[in-house]
Amino acid sequence: MKSDVVSLVLAIAASARAFAPDARCLLRRLLSAGVRIGASTLVGQHPRPAVRHDAPVWDEGADSE
Repeated sequence: MKSDVVSLVLAIAASARAFAPDARCLLRRLLSAGVRIGASTLVGQHPRPAVRHDAPVWDEGADSE
């Protein structure tokens, strides 16, 4: 009975170690896809900022004398 539990634990540990890199890669791909979808959704929801035509124009190249 005890050896069955130990064998099961060792088998689970070995399979977890074998499949961990694949699972990590899959999780990373899913998270990055979710981030891309979320970012594109947020960009699509926000309107473009209003342009003020009466705002002063700052010319950084001009002399300030």
